[in-house]
Formats: sequence, C-alpha cells, structure tokens
Amino acid sequence: MKTISYYLVLAVVLVFMRSIQSQDQDDEDDEPSFDDRLKMLQKQFADHLGIRSYRPMDVLKLKTLLSELGIIDELRTQMIQDRIMCGTCQALIRKLQLNDISVQIIGTAICTLYISLTTLTLSDFCKEIIRINRPILEFIVRESHILTPEYACSVLLQNDNCYYSNPALTWRIEIPEGGPGLNSKISYRMRQDEPPLKILHLSDFHVSFDYAVRSVSDCGYPVCCKRGLGNPLRPHNAGSWGDYNCDIPPWLLGNTMTHINNTHKDIDLIYFTGDIIDHTIWKASKDDNSREIASTFRVLAESFPNTPILPAIGNHESVPLNVFAPPSIKEERFSQNWLYELNSKLLTQWIPPESLTTVRSQGYFAILANYKLRVIVLNNNVCYIYNWWLLYDTRFLREQLEFLKKELLEAESLGQYVHIVSHVFPGTRECIEPWEVNYNSLITRFAHIIKGQFFGHTHTDSLKVFYSKIDGTPNNVGYNGASLTPFVKYNPNYKIVVVDPDTFDVLDVETYYFNLTEANLHPNRFPRWQLLYSMKEAYQFDQLSPENIDMLAQNLFQNRSLFNQYWRYYVRDSDISLQEGCNTECRTNLISDIIRTESMTSV
Repeated sequence: MKTISYYLVLAVVLVFMRSIQSQDQDDEDDEPSFDDRLKMLQKQFADHLGIRSYRPMDVLKLKTLLSELGIIDELRTQMIQDRIMCGTCQALIRKLQLNDISVQIIGTAICTLYISLTTLTLSDFCKEIIRINRPILEFIVRESHILTPEYACSVLLQNDNCYYSNPALTWRIEIPEGGPGLNSKISYRMRQDEPPLKILHLSDFHVSFDYAVRSVSDCGYPVCCKRGLGNPLRPHNAGSWGDYNCDIPPWLLGNTMTHINNTHKDIDLIYFTGDIIDHTIWKASKDDNSREIASTFRVLAESFPNTPILPAIGNHESVPLNVFAPPSIKEERFSQNWLYELNSKLLTQWIPPESLTTVRSQGYFAILANYKLRVIVLNNNVCYIYNWWLLYDTRFLREQLEFLKKELLEAESLGQYVHIVSHVFPGTRECIEPWEVNYNSLITRFAHIIKGQFFGHTHTDSLKVFYSKIDGTPNNVGYNGASLTPFVKYNPNYKIVVVDPDTFDVLDVETYYFNLTEANLHPNRFPRWQLLYSMKEAYQFDQLSPENIDMLAQNLFQNRSLFNQYWRYYVRDSDISLQEGCNTECRTNLISDIIRTESMTSV
C-alpha cells in the first residue's frame, strides 16, 4: 500500500521529479511557463501519491524549497522535456555521493511539500521517519558498489525515459526446458463425489492497536483515530468500527474472524497475503512490530484451530517499512533476521520443520497442502523499489527465484498443482525488472500447473492477467485479496476462493464486505457482513480462465457500464470512493493494471 514511505528521503524526491514534463521556455511556442510547470509538478506529484484532493504550495515557497535542494537550475536548463526528471534525479544522486546534499535535507524538504499538499499539520512524523531511514541510506550511498546516478534512477523512477541497462537489472535465471507446451488447455472439471475446496483469502489487516473511538479522525497525520493524536479542537468522530481515514481497531479483527468462523464452516485452507502492522510508520519499532505480529497470529490460530494458515510477509512488517536487507548484511541494526526468526517460531503450528529453513533465510517457504496441491509462499517485498537495499545489491533476489523454480520443477515431476501466495502485485511499477521478468518467465514455463496466484498490498479488489512470453496468449491469473482495513476510502472485506478439488483451478471468488458508514451508525451491534459479489456470476463467466479474464479487461475499455461495475467492486461499494468517482485517467490506469505484469512493458 502506498504510504508516506513514498515521499521520504531520496526516493520520493526522485519520484516527484518525474512530474516535470516540459522545458522551461517562455516564448512564442506557447510552452508553459516555469511557474506553470511547478504547478503541474505539484498536481502530478499528488496524483502519483494517490492524494485525491490537494492544496498547491505557493510557487514562491516551492522555488525556495527546490533551491535549498540545489536542483532549481537543473529544472530551468534541461532542454529535453521527457528527460527533465531523469536529469534531475541523476543530479541529486551525484550531490549525495559528493556530499553536496544530505539525506536529512532531502527528507525534510519533501516532507514539507507533502504536508502542504495534503493540508496536514506540521508534526513530528517527518523527523521520525527520517531518523528511522537515515542510517541505511547513508550506509548505502557510502558503501554500494553498484550505485550510480543512472542505475539509481532506473530503479527508483521505473520510467521508460530514464532506464539504463545495468548488470544489476538485466541478470536472468536459467529457465528449464520441458512442460506440455503453452497451448495446452487448463481442464475445468470437478469430481462428482467430492465438494469444492474453500480457501479463505485474507489481506492487509493493518491493525491499529491504539485505536480510540471518538478520537480525531482528521488529525493532521497520515493516519488517525489514535489516542492523543491530533488537535483536540478538531471533531472527535472516529467510529466504533473504524474510519475511512484510519486503520482497524483490534476488535474489528476479532469480530471478522468470529463472523467467518460462524458463517463459513467448510473452510479448508487460509491464505493471508500480508500487512499486519498499521500505517503509523513513524513510530515503527522491532519490539512493537514483534508484539503486534504475534498477537495477530494468535487471533488467527484461536479462530481457526483446525485449519492450516499460510501467511506471507507484508512490506509493513519490516522495520523500517519496506526494507529487506540481503543476507550478506549481518549488522543487527540493518538486518530483518529478527522478523524471519519470529515468523519461523510462529509458523511452527502450520508448516513442517523442513520448511522453516527458508523462512529463517528470507521469509519464504513451500508446503504440501495435500498430496496434489503445493502452495509456495514468497516474500516478494525484496523486489519493492522502495527497498533501499536494491541500490546496494539485487542478486540476493535470485535465491527466492531459484527456490520457486525448484519447487515448480518438483511439483511438475510429481504431477502436482501449485498456488503461489505473496504480497506485492507485479506490474504496478513497484517491483524491479529482474524479479518481474524472471517471475513472468517462470509463470510462462509452468502455467499448466500454476492454478492461482494470490496477492495483497494495494487494498483494491483487482485482477492480473499473465501472458505467455512466447506467443502472448493469456495463461494465468492473479487475484488480489483487497483489505480488511478501510484505509484509504474502502469498505473492509474478505474473500472465499472456491477451488476444484481435483484440478485446483479457481472456480469462483466470492467477496464479502460490510458498509462502514452503516456500521458506525449502529455502534452497539456487529457490522452487517454480506456478499458483495460472486466473480463468476457478476461477469457471467462459465469459468475463471485466463482467456475470460483477459476478455473482461478488453471489454472494460469499451463498456462504461461494465467498468462502473468493476469500479464498485474495486472499492467495495465505499460511499466516499463512489462519490468521488473514477475519472478517465483513473479508469485507464485501473484497466492497464489488469493486463500489465512487467512494469517496464507498455500496454
């Protein structure tokens, strides 16, 4: 989920620089003036961060801010409009490497801009975020052997106009030959004597353990509804069951698990696609995260004592947020070994001892759910572009990709089928090239046995169609679990995935939700959970095949009524999101996201 981590320190500066799209010419060619382009910069910066409404900073103040960063001259003199942001990015990296500018200065300036755009209150979260991330960034700038301006901007910008081929981005794993061929059709059949499997898909809890009813829900911080947070003169209107600007109270997690347990008594397996920790990222600590992860796992275990639970790590579980160091980094202050060790202890109740070795290495594992279904759970947060360690090393990603290949080969040789569970959706310009390209190559090679991919992270009810890298035909589908948290402006949900017990194809996906506005009007009764939609029925599918999902994506471009239906489900009938609507740019982005699985590939 996009949070303030996007605009902290180095990466955020680089991101908002992409917004400058025209050269500084005040002449007869009707080019926008420099002031106009600075206004455009703010709008596009806000759009990139998902800020739906913003208040532009005074242009004079913005010029002062850019001057303090030492980049105002670059913005004025760049002559190739599509490469202004790229040149500025490279200039900033050079300044960092030459010690002409500090992480502290960059972080402070960008956080000031963010506060201005979002009309938040100047507060301590900027200082704390910089404090948490500064040591890692300073170490990487000082010690990295691969950090160059061109390389850094290729990683952090994920922009076609700022891509430079580099060995750290272009390495590939060997893809084994074999398989039945890419034109083999998936068999949608079910044994008559056995009911379908029911898999509960949970995602993105973001539990706010210090949530306070009737606290300030518009508090001046990126996330609110917490004890003692915000101006006491502002309205105290945080609802009993949550708020569209906040993460969930712990009792909503308990209520959800109780409701699921009472309503769906035939659940065979549970996939959790990550993110337990809330968005108070300026206060993240290993002790707090450890305690909250353990508490949440305990709720899951007590709610479903007889059902295997297979959880993926979310990007919010690490400290700092998003940061997953290579195994070669042994220093305790940089390593996430504490998280991997914690997970290995908590997972002993659900996975066998032989699977824990890889959990302790990088937080991933594989397990046989039964004799015919192999579930591979990845920690693909390592590929996230805001994992600062990608500026230091990328080849440590190879470990998980080779593991995935090994597990797929073994499953194929034993006649097993595979489900893949991870957190970050590929193809959203948030995962670096070597992971996405190699991952997609493996999906192409083993599409005949991979029967479902399950993700989280975006908080949206969305889909991914994977296409053969050989002939371009649709060959696999990824499903997003959306989120239990309503942050930002969604209704809470969970999903029931109906699976063929023989072929393990996904037969249907049912999304359940409740309306948060309605629930808060009745604080003394439980939320009214209900079925939002069945994917098979809503889109009139005979089967959830890659071909049908691809056809849905193509029809969304042409059929506005169909898109409006998709948008409703995407936000789970959220009152506030439906009121704001989805404009042409929003619509294009949503549809493109369905059919893009490699960020650097145009659609």
